[in-house]
Amino acid sequence: MHSTADPPGLPRRLCGTATRSGIVLGPDLHHIREARRWAVRATRARANVSEAVGLAVSELVTNALTHTASGLPGGQVLVELHRAARLELRVTDDGPRPGLPPTLPAVPEANPLRPGGLGLRLLEGVCAYWDWTRAADRRVTVRAVFRR
Repeated sequence: MHSTADPPGLPRRLCGTATRSGIVLGPDLHHIREARRWAVRATRARANVSEAVGLAVSELVTNALTHTASGLPGGQVLVELHRAARLELRVTDDGPRPGLPPTLPAVPEANPLRPGGLGLRLLEGVCAYWDWTRAADRRVTVRAVFRR
């Protein structure tokens, strides 16, 4: 995948609170690194937790840019962190690419001969729980919960 033009002002950090923060990314693959750095700082947690969250953000944003309309020109990915008794990460994409069926998050069967498909398996290893929801507008949000 190649870099595409960013919508104006992206990546853009959202106004946060003591328990919530977020960032909006564009379709440029360079935004993955920015998202990871932001997530590690925004967790305000121990190093092992913040690194796990950073890794999860990298995987989920990469998936959004690779498999959804978020990776197309003008696309966006919303990344949010909610800090409470547990740390909750949410990554929301723009839904399916035009003319294609939606690709919904699922851990594929292990196959050492098939490249890829390890991102969600990795997510399972670093978080306590993950799931996803699909909104009426077809956007998909993946939620990952981490112990603090």
